[in-house]
Order: sequence, then C-alpha cells, then structure tokens
Amino acid sequence: MSISFLWGISAFWIVYGVLGILGFQRIPEKYKYKSWTPDYIRMCGIADLLLGGGWIILSFVLRAVSLPLLQEMGLVLLFALPAVGYALYADRKTKVWRRQANEEWRRKKQEK
Repeated sequence: MSISFLWGISAFWIVYGVLGILGFQRIPEKYKYKSWTPDYIRMCGIADLLLGGGWIILSFVLRAVSLPLLQEMGLVLLFALPAVGYALYADRKTKVWRRQANEEWRRKKQEK
C-alpha cells in the first residue's frame, strides 16, 4: 500500500471529521433541521476523525517498517476499529431519532 495514498485518504477524513465537529457536514435531507441534527453531525465527525487519525498513525508505522501487503491490510482494518466501534455506538444512540425522521419523511412524500 502506498504511504502517500494513505496520507491523502487520512488527510481527507481528518479534514472532513473536523468539519463535522464544527457542524459542517453533508447529511441526508431527511435528517436536517431536527433538534438532534447538531449532535448527529458531531458524532459523524468524531467517527471520521478517529478513522483519519488511526490511518495517519498507521502511515507512520508502515513508513518505519516494511510489511507484506496482506499484513498491511490487516493493520488497516485494525487501525480502523476505533472508528467502527464509535460509529456503532453513535448508530445505537441515534437510532430512534433517525427512525422517527424516516417515518416523517415517508409521510411527507406520500402527502405530495
């Protein structure tokens, strides 16, 4: 795996995560303008930041140590686990909110 590619993808997720924490992130239209929208955007931003941060650390590890491709891919998955764990936590926390928004969205589409 190319270190420069890993740095680029890490930089993207870090910037997108920071934008999410600041409240500027793209979310589905049906989740906008709700009382919980800022919390949802912030949680998505934190998950993105964890992903980018883990991969930037991994890029420094891979720069220092040369490993076979299969082991590198395993490390990519391992370093993504904190982000996946947090995303699962955020998904559980916002599940009821998103379900209500989906129901409202469907009702609104049926009325039109």
